Amino acid sequence: MKQFAKGSIEFLTVAVEFCKFIEHPLSDKTDFLNKLSKLLPLIYLKAAMVETKNAIYDEAPEKFVDENDYEAVRGDIQNLLGDKDQYLTAIHPDIALSDSVIAASISEDIADVYQSLKDFTEVAKTGNEDLMNDALIICIDDFRAFWGTRLLSAELAIHQVLVNGFDNEEEPEINTNPLLI
Repeated sequence: MKQFAKGSIEFLTVAVEFCKFIEHPLSDKTDFLNKLSKLLPLIYLKAAMVETKNAIYDEAPEKFVDENDYEAVRGDIQNLLGDKDQYLTAIHPDIALSDSVIAASISEDIADVYQSLKDFTEVAKTGNEDLMNDALIICIDDFRAFWGTRLLSAELAIHQVLVNGFDNEEEPEINTNPLLI
């Protein structure tokens, strides 16, 4: 990976960690949300710092996450979070068409982030630097246009759940040690 800048490698490293975490989520929702609340800002920071080059190929690299994979991730997170999955948002692409806030879901937001990051990390596994370059460009373009906002919305919703608790459940224990994600 000679041509990849340090920022791109750091982004790839965090993306791989995120995908592994999402594919094998913790079974305790408080632990899951605690770790996710630490990973999401790191992903955002690393994505925002990536500087892309020009595309090498005319066609986009292969996509790896299909509808079934997406739904499996979304469904697993939705099942884990239960009624805490849904939240109201005023930041949504369809808000201009609505008179009020719109319901969104943490699971869908996280699945959107996962899909883009997983497609990028799978291309990176090939070791082909030209394909990795193009996959990185697509991932970062999608970050700027779509999933960056979804990540931030999910982070806000997760923060609210962690701070306000889970209703009828024990108050969550928030891990404040940044080294224990």
